[in-house]
This record gives sequence, C-alpha cells and structure tokens, in this order.
Amino acid sequence: MLAKGKPLVLEKVRDFVQAMAKGGPVKDELEAKKSAPKTNTTTSNSNSTAVSKEKVGVEKEPKKEVEKEGKKGFKTITMSEKFNCRAKDMYEILMDENRWKGFTQSNARISKEVGGQFSIFDGSVTGINLELQEGKLIAQRWRFGNWPDGIDSTVRLVFNEPEPGVTIIKLTHSDVPEEDRYGNATVVENTERGWRDLIFNKIRAVFGFGI
Repeated sequence: MLAKGKPLVLEKVRDFVQAMAKGGPVKDELEAKKSAPKTNTTTSNSNSTAVSKEKVGVEKEPKKEVEKEGKKGFKTITMSEKFNCRAKDMYEILMDENRWKGFTQSNARISKEVGGQFSIFDGSVTGINLELQEGKLIAQRWRFGNWPDGIDSTVRLVFNEPEPGVTIIKLTHSDVPEEDRYGNATVVENTERGWRDLIFNKIRAVFGFGI
C-alpha cells in the first residue's frame, strides 16, 4: 500500500502547491464574485434609466393639457355713438376724474399723461394711457378686476366732429376675454352694456348731450 499510495499522495500534494501558487481556489471564487455583480449593476442601471425616462414622459403630458384648457377666446366690441356737443368737451369728460365721479357716481383716478395710470368704477377697471390726442383720440389699456390674471384689453376712442356741436365717437374695444376668472361667459355682453348704459347714456343724461 505504501509503494502504491506514496506516488498518488505526492501527485496530489504537487497539484495543491501549484494551485496555491496561483492563488488557490479562494481566488477563483473571488474573481467569480467580482465579475457577477458587474453584470447585475449594468442591468440595474439600465432598468433604472428606462424607468426614469418613463417617469419624465408621464410628467410632461399633463402640462400640455393644462395649457390647452387654460386658453380662452377673445372678442372685439365696436360701437358708434353721436353726441350733441363739441369733440373737445367729450374728450375732457372722459379724461377728467371729477366728471367721471359725477356721471358714474363712483370713485375715479385718471392721469392725463401718456403712460399714466387710471382707475375707474371704484377700482373695478384699471389701466394705462397708451396714446392721447386732445379732442381726437384716447387709446388705453383696460383691465377688469374679475378677468383672469395677465389679460389686458385695448380701448380706442376716435372723436369726429362732422359739424360744429355734433360729435361722433367710434369705440373699438379689442382683446376682451369671453370668460372671467370664475368661468362666467358674460364678459363681452357685460362690457358692451357697460359702455352703452353706464358711460355713453349716463353722459347724455347728466351733461345734456343727448340727441
């Protein structure tokens, strides 16, 4: 048994020594473990990147829908009114805060300078003077307090005096929103009625300029 077993034992010992010289079986296991996590990490990163891309896509969609829903329509109001007075008299009435207080029975603050601000109907309407030509033109930016934020309209009042003592005012009120901030779709109708009943007809009644 010694004669036969000794060569086998020596061969095993030689194989073991050679294996230990290369790092042994433990090194093989460590290398296997090191290579395995790399594959998993790459897969995990790919998965997380794909998930993050999906999340980004999901977040962007609702914003587009909100923008579409928040967009409202606009209208332009045009009127032509005749008064039994001089054009300069009508101009002064519309640009004088004390006369505004008189025929509207409400507080008013009106600047007579281009770029100046105004506030009428107890602050319900505010704006800025864009262009002023005495007896000829009043151009202003108007905003009502119940309109959605960031929305302004443009008012142009052109004065014509075809004959002495007769004045025709042509009103163009553009960019009037169809709905107010509460969703009421009566803005255009109320604005047109306000010009006719609360401004033009009141001026006729109070100052005697009716025809």
